Amino acid sequence: MSTGHPALLFWQPKTDYLRLLSSFKFGRIILVFLNYVIWLFFFYLSFLLIKHNFSFFWLLFLATLLAEIVERFVKKKNFWCRPMFFRHDSIPAGLVKKWYCTGSFPSGHTIKATIFLLFFISFPIFPLWLFFLIVIPLLWFRVLVGFHYPVDIIGGIIIGILIWLLISSLKIDTPIDSYIKIIFNTIFFLN
Repeated sequence: MSTGHPALLFWQPKTDYLRLLSSFKFGRIILVFLNYVIWLFFFYLSFLLIKHNFSFFWLLFLATLLAEIVERFVKKKNFWCRPMFFRHDSIPAGLVKKWYCTGSFPSGHTIKATIFLLFFISFPIFPLWLFFLIVIPLLWFRVLVGFHYPVDIIGGIIIGILIWLLISSLKIDTPIDSYIKIIFNTIFFLN
């Protein structure tokens, strides 16, 4: 990709790992699994935070909502397309095609990962070393297969920090909190 941008920000491996993985069944399963497993991990982290302190429910909800709105808005600007399209790769079966047809910048996975990281730095109820052990390989994988450039990850980190700064000092109480807490406790068999 010759864009005049610093090469490191738009680095991609010489090997087309997306095409390589897509060429066999187990590889396609790995692609889909590694794309979605991070969302299960984020769900688990949300559970831990809400269980620890119910007031995190609205902060997580607001942070996730803001992250989605900002990500969708910025990706519609289509600053650059995903690296996979420069290689003429197709979107692997099992991934939501609509999500990959917009721009590459920023990485939504990274926005949410940054927000969760800042939650756990502020409220250490999950080991940070384990967080990094799970999240960094998953985000790096997205660069290796051509879903993102390193600059998309950097942009996701910056946006995640800005969203965290916006929501972290909020205190949200609503009249339905007691009902949501009952539903949460019932679903997860908590007292």
